[in-house]
Amino acid sequence: MTLPSYSAIQFHSKEEHQAALYDACLLIVNTYNGSDLLDFYEHNGVSPYTFMTFARNILNQLAEIK
Repeated sequence: MTLPSYSAIQFHSKEEHQAALYDACLLIVNTYNGSDLLDFYEHNGVSPYTFMTFARNILNQLAEIK
């Protein structure tokens, strides 16, 4: 799958963009905690656990903004 070279997702406000980022990070954290789908992926030394903790940190920072 190749990502498009244009912005395939557009947001009408900063808040809408932050909400989408929050949802994406929540999906990563919930997927890590609730399944083994990420267990087999490691890229350039980034483990699934590291990926999940990064997403969780973003969630926490976004929650502080709201």
